[in-house]
Amino acid sequence: MRIKNIISSIENYHLINCVIFIFVWIFLRIFFEGVLEVFHTIGFSKLSYRAILMYFVHFPLFYLTSYLLITILISIIIRKDIIKVTKITSLGLGLIIFVPVIDAFICGGCFITYPSRLEKYFLHFLNPSVSLIDIGVSIGQRIVILGICFLVSIYGYLKTGKILKTIFLFFAILLTILFMGSITTMLAGNQPERVFISGGILNTDTQKFSAIYSIIFIIAIFIYFYLVDKKNFRLFISSLRIERMAFYGFLGIAGFVLAQHRAGIIHRLDFFNLLAILLIFLSPGIGFCALQILNDFFDVQADAVSKPRNPLVSSIWKKYYIVIGSSLALIVLMFSAILNYQAFLIMLSFFLLGILYSVPPVRLKRLPLISTFVLAFAVVLSIGLGFSGVYYEKALNQIPLPLFYALLFGVTLGFTAKDINDTDADKKDGIITLPVLLYKNDTVMGRLPLGLIISSGYIFFAIFIPEVLLGSLIASVITFIYTLLTTRPREWFYFLILYFFAFYLLATLRLP
Repeated sequence: MRIKNIISSIENYHLINCVIFIFVWIFLRIFFEGVLEVFHTIGFSKLSYRAILMYFVHFPLFYLTSYLLITILISIIIRKDIIKVTKITSLGLGLIIFVPVIDAFICGGCFITYPSRLEKYFLHFLNPSVSLIDIGVSIGQRIVILGICFLVSIYGYLKTGKILKTIFLFFAILLTILFMGSITTMLAGNQPERVFISGGILNTDTQKFSAIYSIIFIIAIFIYFYLVDKKNFRLFISSLRIERMAFYGFLGIAGFVLAQHRAGIIHRLDFFNLLAILLIFLSPGIGFCALQILNDFFDVQADAVSKPRNPLVSSIWKKYYIVIGSSLALIVLMFSAILNYQAFLIMLSFFLLGILYSVPPVRLKRLPLISTFVLAFAVVLSIGLGFSGVYYEKALNQIPLPLFYALLFGVTLGFTAKDINDTDADKKDGIITLPVLLYKNDTVMGRLPLGLIISSGYIFFAIFIPEVLLGSLIASVITFIYTLLTTRPREWFYFLILYFFAFYLLATLRLP
């Protein structure tokens, strides 16, 4: 009964305390491992991009992802609220700091790494008579992992009182931890020493490890958010602007393709290069989503009139929405940091521009042309992210000037289309856009000025890049006719034309 009372008291703590503890345990473990394990080096190595990535991205990602998966499994198996489970597991995570302490006490420190061979790892992990030190698994690891599984089982039994479920929980947690430790070796075909070598878009082994765990992490965090509150999670998912996320994501890939063509470098499409390309796509795509969440908080009054996909209008839990937005922003910065240092700075600037665009008192979205110019520069940054995979610190300078100017002028005018359906709401919120000033949807002549402005965006591509004259004219004419003849133009149609033109532009620029 005393243990149950302790558990109940822990479950009453504020969740923010638990989040703090999670990061305290993780970074204490990383610090002690560097100091106490075989190399006895604070920070694991001398200061470098790789060392920073290892300390602040790679290792924290491994522990945080493992923690989330364990918490999710416990909640599902014993059918208890995941918030209450989190409050317990956030304290239990503290056991990880004992690994380097035990190793230092028993053998003066071990060389901890991911298991280099899977057969011995899985077959003999529970066999104390077989040492696993030679494949990178220390005594401290084995003791602590079994301790975690044992304590989780006790917790599960106290909550369910069922022996079979308790045994199942023990092995489910054990296999999850073993899987997280061995996934890199699995993907390397049991030969990590031959696969995790320098080279490729993700040049170092640390980048490759980080990329693997980052994908598992984003899956785990979305499952976690779903289990926290299913209704609010559905509201969030239904609010996603998939077409715009895809637009920014494909811009990143387009930039990478153009950069390769410009530099005469072709990376082969192996697993890790494909993983890097996925991160190039996700960084600006999810980055837009994070900024959209920020924008939603300052557009509630206007969105209540026009009723776009703002979940705050649908009464989503505000704290929940803030946490998701903050998490997505951190994920984007993590993804970009894994790619390279310059990609991190580009995405950081992407977010800073978004703050200027959405947040009072600056709130540049209130000013015609300036608002869409900011979006045009965000487009350039998305392409620059792709260029950073080839040119690194020279990424933005290597974007061809004709393309740079075409994007700035073309997108500044063309993106005006996104505000057409929000004219009533923008008027109420004091936002001055070109549709507010010029658009009258009840007559053809009222739609004419804006039709000319939006369609002229494509003409600027032809002005700066004559090779795309034909495609520019076709896209311009279609856009003009659609705007002129449609009383309720749809945003998806403008993006559809934009996607086709973007593929045409990319193909043309890559022609010899």
